[in-house]
Amino acid sequence: MPRSVLHACATALLLVTGNTYAECRGLSDLQSSSAAAEELSRLTKTDSSPPTDCGTLASVWHSLMNTGRTGGRKLEEDRPYNASEAQANYAKAQSDPEVRQRLDQVGKEVSNGNLRLLYQAAILDEEGYYSARDMLVRQLRQQLK
Repeated sequence: MPRSVLHACATALLLVTGNTYAECRGLSDLQSSSAAAEELSRLTKTDSSPPTDCGTLASVWHSLMNTGRTGGRKLEEDRPYNASEAQANYAKAQSDPEVRQRLDQVGKEVSNGNLRLLYQAAILDEEGYYSARDMLVRQLRQQLK
């Protein structure tokens, strides 16, 4: 089943059940490291129409707050950030019409710049553009300092 159909089904299910991030188990347990991050967390939890699923956003939030190396068993090796690779990955995401539409929609609907970056990073994560996601997470981390 195409990813866009799955996303549409999940979105419809969220709308029918009235789900918000406040009801998301993984998100309610996350910690914030600053007043700006706390405000971002509050905005996220009160959003009535989240553009990504709870698990994806929780994962992106964790990578935003966790700046250290991962321990234990890893699915992928830690590697240094490569800005040119991230830019190329972001350009590739922008060239995908479905991803671009989702990113543009968040850009239009979300007025808070930090929340917009968080949601866009989560969308990129959902769609498999991990280097581009990391680029936005790094930008957001700098803004939250």
